[in-house]
Amino acid sequence: MRVVIDGFGKFIGVEDGMIAIKEKRKTVRKLKPEEIRQIIVTGKASISTDAIKMLLKNKSDIVFLDRKGEVLGRLSHPLIGTAKTRREQYYAYNDERSVHLSKEFVKAKMRNQMTVLMNLAKTRRDSNPDVAKSLLETRMEIDHCLKEIDRIKAEKIDDVREHILGIEGNASKVYWDALSEVIPEGYGFDGRRGVEAGSPRYAKDIVNAMLNYGYSILLTECTKALELAGLDPYAGFLHVDISGRSSLAIDFMENFRQQIVDRVVLRLISYRQVKPEDGEIKNFVCNLNDRARKLLLSAILERFDSKTQYSGRNLTYSSIILLQARKIVSYLRNEGKYEGFSQRW
Repeated sequence: MRVVIDGFGKFIGVEDGMIAIKEKRKTVRKLKPEEIRQIIVTGKASISTDAIKMLLKNKSDIVFLDRKGEVLGRLSHPLIGTAKTRREQYYAYNDERSVHLSKEFVKAKMRNQMTVLMNLAKTRRDSNPDVAKSLLETRMEIDHCLKEIDRIKAEKIDDVREHILGIEGNASKVYWDALSEVIPEGYGFDGRRGVEAGSPRYAKDIVNAMLNYGYSILLTECTKALELAGLDPYAGFLHVDISGRSSLAIDFMENFRQQIVDRVVLRLISYRQVKPEDGEIKNFVCNLNDRARKLLLSAILERFDSKTQYSGRNLTYSSIILLQARKIVSYLRNEGKYEGFSQRW
């Protein structure tokens, strides 16, 4: 269970051995701590030390988000796993394992981008054949990029990082340009871009604001999965080390962007559940209003808990993310293979 605390004046405490949510000093909800996977605090709420201790004891995360969806802080139980796993992770940076993992992360992303485009083309085959044809042509462009990634070979990631990122960047550009054809003009979306050139961080339109918010939530889930698997989320392969950046979590997240975030954002826009006027421009940067932010957060958390087929089993996306993290561990320890996660919807 994930619990979202959003709004002014709420308090998270303990009553009768349970987590109690209070508003204006009145208890509005009680929850068993062992049933809580994560508490997300997005409003001006407060939490007692007793509640923090109880949640951490039950291996529950406490995540604090700002209005843009950026993680201000995260409280979690101590890292688990063996030192051997993390040693192998660090050793792998300088051998072929770093290349294999980086390629698999990017290939999974490209396959999922292709699937999104294919599905969008199918729904427009009769109503808008020209757009459908354009989407399928873009899909083929990404497929060429995928084959190019396949051909890359090197002894360590430092030798081919820029090459891989260049191909991934080309695939992503045509993917987002194609999506701009199906997103209504009123949303102001003309690609994955922000106010600052070369970065989508400061969104200039509501679609990019939604994507930024969604990816922040996804990054938190991926970070938690890597920690539970015993990996260091800060020691990445494809994304270089930068102080304070969870580079491996960003690498790993490439597997899940389309399934968890892109599909949700496209659905909310298609059904006009989130409208252009739900974006608020301040200092040239677009932020979501409270209604849109709550709607998007709820939809993404619901997506985490929705089920799909994985290795012959019907599992939630959260479970799949954790299993994929554990497969990285098996690969690093020479106990199994690693293949990026992609699917056909």
